[in-house]
Amino acid sequence: MEKRPFILDIDTGTDDAMAIIAAVKAAELDLRAITVTHGNQPLPNTLENTLRVVQFLGADVPVFAGCPDPMVRTLTAGREMNVRRQPYEQVIDGQVVNMHEDYLPLPPAKIAPQPEHAVAFLLRTLRVASTPITVVAVGPLTNIAMALRLDPGIARNIRELIVMGGGIRAVNSTSDSEFNFFADPEAAQIVLKAGARVTILPLDATTSALFDRRDAQCLRDIGTPEAEFFGRLIADFIDRMALLGISNTSDPGDHSAAIHDALCVLYMLDPRIVTDLRREACDVDFSGGFADGQLIVDTRSYMPRDDETYVAYGIDKGRVMRLLCDLLGR
Repeated sequence: MEKRPFILDIDTGTDDAMAIIAAVKAAELDLRAITVTHGNQPLPNTLENTLRVVQFLGADVPVFAGCPDPMVRTLTAGREMNVRRQPYEQVIDGQVVNMHEDYLPLPPAKIAPQPEHAVAFLLRTLRVASTPITVVAVGPLTNIAMALRLDPGIARNIRELIVMGGGIRAVNSTSDSEFNFFADPEAAQIVLKAGARVTILPLDATTSALFDRRDAQCLRDIGTPEAEFFGRLIADFIDRMALLGISNTSDPGDHSAAIHDALCVLYMLDPRIVTDLRREACDVDFSGGFADGQLIVDTRSYMPRDDETYVAYGIDKGRVMRLLCDLLGR
């Protein structure tokens, strides 16, 4: 079978590193490149973290640095003050604790990114693709939106946009929004309205399959370096959430974490990990008010579905674990 070509657009922090591991280990897929954006950390950090993971895996995949800032959100003075944000960074016992480390616990990168800008690479590649390419976007959508703004025609060569972002009932950055969409709401709206098929894995789906320390140890026990690091990332994610007082459930004492971004790669390998997928009309609020970055889903059954946009609502954790054990044991 011909391998499915895809590009991974990422803002490498903890769960992004898991996505890279899954993408590289999946021999059934053809990872053409990794493009990097701002997000979990500033671009210099997300780029260095991406290179560290690629180097750790010994992967021959080009990495392109992309946009360091959202398209327009930070141009509006005081825009972030209009909403009550979740404090992802706190000083605890004199130390700064962030949801994502500044740098992943891997040796500093000795490999270098490509000299071409990520947006230029996306344009060059998607304009001439003889086989439609899947784009898996698991950070703020700035790189993808900028490419689509420069040349909307590239959408016809995108087989599918698989996006980790947004939330309907489950949110994290504000009372109405998830981090990736809040970080660049205009970019999210551009991507959703580009004319390509878009499959969204929002927080509602990704947090429906939570992994605890026993799951992390189960993966570490596989014994490969990739499995050991993957399990360590889950355990570290749980520790950081506990320190910051963040929970994915209604129980503040819950000790589990979602592997958000990795699920987008796993979905390509086995779409059956999504248990509930609905075609729904979607928009993103970018008004700068209380709902800035909110994923708006029109659930009215009688409304036309003009866009080919699909929203996931559930994940089969058992199937995900079996898939991870297979991948990480290779």
